[in-house]
Order: sequence, then structure tokens, then C-alpha cells
Amino acid sequence: MKKRMFTSLVVLAFILTINAYSQGFVETAEQGTISTFYNNSCILKLASGEEIQGKFAGGVYVNNGFSRVSVKLENGEKAKFMPEQIASMQIKTSELMRLTMISEASSSIKEMVKTDFNAIVNRDYIIFETELTPKKTDTRRLLQLLNPGFDSKIKVFAEPGKQTGSLSVGELQLTGGEDRAYLFVKNGEKAIQVKKGSYSENFNELYSDCPQMLESFKDQKIKWEDVALHVYVYDQLCK
Repeated sequence: MKKRMFTSLVVLAFILTINAYSQGFVETAEQGTISTFYNNSCILKLASGEEIQGKFAGGVYVNNGFSRVSVKLENGEKAKFMPEQIASMQIKTSELMRLTMISEASSSIKEMVKTDFNAIVNRDYIIFETELTPKKTDTRRLLQLLNPGFDSKIKVFAEPGKQTGSLSVGELQLTGGEDRAYLFVKNGEKAIQVKKGSYSENFNELYSDCPQMLESFKDQKIKWEDVALHVYVYDQLCK
């Protein structure tokens, strides 16, 4: 009984804290803003375990991720990499590509969940990781990670092509569109597409391996704008 009450209080606290904030994920970098990455510092962690540092020198961006990237190394040479060679890539953000982060929680919530919200997201870098896309044929892409810091159970990746309209002037993004789909990766498996229109119907299936999660939200209306909250609570409850 005490555990259930504690869980309910945690969920309620998160709802009160996050409900005023969009979807709570890092802002999705659309194809038109990729050029703002050029010459920014970047760090590549290769599948071999090697780490490469340099400047982002370009890449081929297809649908929801990179199919190839180029890095200007510290010695001035350029090196090209395929997703199969890369585990993760971090690119320094610029003034034109600010991130939308989830809010810093109150001290009472921090105490309850033992989480420092300042460390939940990397405020300086946009993170990409190599994953298998939902395509029938095995296709690896460098996908943008949207939930760094609470991604130990579910990694949420961007689907930039699945957005409502946004306003831009040239290469400067003024307003972002609403994300209508994300890619979920659980336990290193192939990514699955999670859509706005069917999210409430698929909620129980998505989180079926965590009874505590289903119990916590059984009396809640499942809304798409709370998807980041759901992923965070799942990350905290389902150890």
C-alpha cells in the first residue's frame, strides 16, 4: 500500500511539474537546420571503442537521420563515417539551434525520485545514436536522441518528417512543428514508430513489461502531449 501511494505521489508530482511544458523532449532538429551544425565541435564514439574529436563538416541526412557524416579532424584532414561505424555522435549546439528541455523539478520531487534534473539533459550537445530503423530491410541511421538522461529503458528518437507545419526564414527555424511520431527503441531492438493518432490505444502494449507503470496511469487519460512524462516515469519506476 505504501509503495503504491508513493508511486502515485511521484506520478502526480511529475504531472504537475511538466504539464505546462510541451512534450518535454529535446527539440527535433529538422533537415533545414542541419547546416547550422557545420564547423561546430563534435565527438564521435565509434563502434570499435575509439573516440574521434573534430569539427562537423557535413553529412547526408535522409528521412529521420544521417546515412553518412564527415568530420574535420584536429590535423585538418576530413574523415567520412557510415552509421555502421558509429555508436554515437555529439554535436555542439549553436545560438540558432537552442534546445527545449524539460523543466527543473522542485526540490521535493528531486528528493522523492533521487534525481538531479540539472543532469537529465545535455544542454550543450545534440546527440545522435546509430539504430536500426523500422524499415523492413535492416537500415542503420544516426538518429537524434530526444530523451538523454532518462533513456536507460526507452530511447526516443526523432521522426522529423512526421511533424505539423513550422515557420522558418531561410535556414533559421523560428517555430517548430508538433511531433506527430517518434521512434522508440527498447532493449537495443529495432526501432518502432509510435504515432500520435494511435498512442493511447497502444499505451498498454508499449509499457506492458512494467505493471507499476500501467497501475500508475490506469485512471489517467492517456494524452500524446504527456508522452515524455510517460517515458520518464517508466524510466524511474521500471528498474
